[in-house]
Amino acid sequence: MRHCVLLIHGVGEQDPHPPVGFQQRIRLAFEEELARQGKRAPAEALLWDYVYWADVTQPDQDALKGRLGVRGMLRNFLVGYMGDAVAYSKLAYPPDKYGEIQNRFAASLRRAAEGTGGEEARLTLIAHSLGTVIASDGLYDLLKANALPPNLRLANVFTLGSPIALYGLRYGLANFTKPIRPEVWVNFYYPQDVIGYPLKPLNEAYAQAVTEDIMLLPSEGTGVLSGIARMFAARLPGAGPVLAHSWYFTNRQVIGRIGRTLAEQWQREFW
Repeated sequence: MRHCVLLIHGVGEQDPHPPVGFQQRIRLAFEEELARQGKRAPAEALLWDYVYWADVTQPDQDALKGRLGVRGMLRNFLVGYMGDAVAYSKLAYPPDKYGEIQNRFAASLRRAAEGTGGEEARLTLIAHSLGTVIASDGLYDLLKANALPPNLRLANVFTLGSPIALYGLRYGLANFTKPIRPEVWVNFYYPQDVIGYPLKPLNEAYAQAVTEDIMLLPSEGTGVLSGIARMFAARLPGAGPVLAHSWYFTNRQVIGRIGRTLAEQWQREFW
């Protein structure tokens, strides 16, 4: 059974092209785990897609920054984050940016389903930042409407630097008790990242739905020098929290855990 792996980006200016380097690192971790078991998977074992939505919100943010004369890394980051979070709201009148973004998400799922040729496949979502909220909302709505492509089985959700916990304030913490329930949900966060938070402590529902919250260390970069630089950067006032939010895609623990999970599930299906 193939893995359909969807990547959903987070806040701020984003490349419309998928993060190929991140995909390659996960593929390598996947293959290394299989090799340790004396196994090998075909190239088509992982089917990738990318949910790009930044162009829905970015034009207005760029215009606002120009009118306000926004300067500096921290202010640009805050406008980018807050701007995306504000724009991603359900409104009873146009423009429906929430709907536009969710249409992108649903279209990616349909492409993934079609890419399998109709065969059953495991669905894995890897989402960063506000993308974790988009993925959670999209899956919840599709599952509630019984509209998830029937050949996709919701297997894994990996959330990186997720602000989902903060969105409990929108609905009220007492009402925030209906999380999505994949087979595996691993939530990664840096303590230095002011956007990313653990999820299991929210309430009993999230404690059951989330498999594990994993707190990451700046030293876990893909290279020794990278780790040292991150440990230094994490201590910088203002800059540390901004920089930490972008470190997930080159964190050894994130890459290794995702690759191992996919490999273990692949083994269970075929051996």
